[in-house]
Amino acid sequence: MTITVRRATESDAKLVSALNADVQALHAAALPERFKPPGSGSFSSLETHELFARPDNLVFLAYFDQQPAGYAHAEVIHRAETSLTYAYEMVHVHHISVVSEYRRLGVGSALLEAVRASGLDLGIALLALDVWSFNDGARAFFHRHGFDRYVERLWRRESLTAPKPPT
Repeated sequence: MTITVRRATESDAKLVSALNADVQALHAAALPERFKPPGSGSFSSLETHELFARPDNLVFLAYFDQQPAGYAHAEVIHRAETSLTYAYEMVHVHHISVVSEYRRLGVGSALLEAVRASGLDLGIALLALDVWSFNDGARAFFHRHGFDRYVERLWRRESLTAPKPPT
């Protein structure tokens, strides 16, 4: 039982797209009005080309006994100082997706470690991410890896078909 992680290249675009299906399906099931179900148009070749074209993107592939098991996509973000905040850099994790049969076997941890180590190699100690409130599994995973909540995003959706009050 061997887990290996390597940096992905543009030649891995189709594999990254395929590995995105599990996480896309989870999001589409939870929020179908926002997320499209996985399919042939999901995470298209144009999107994956752009992913690899940007030098601040970090993309990793994980293999479990030489079988593709997951991927991670993170981005190095540089923020300039403003009148309100100090300059900072962080690595923002956009996606970690592990094929369901390889979950709870260390694949996600190995991917997260690869992202973390890349940030440290660049001199960046801050690692951040967004997690959907419905995704209890991901929330627990990241808490186990030392992540703490630092901001909350709230939303309110208005009904566009709701009757208007009389005037």
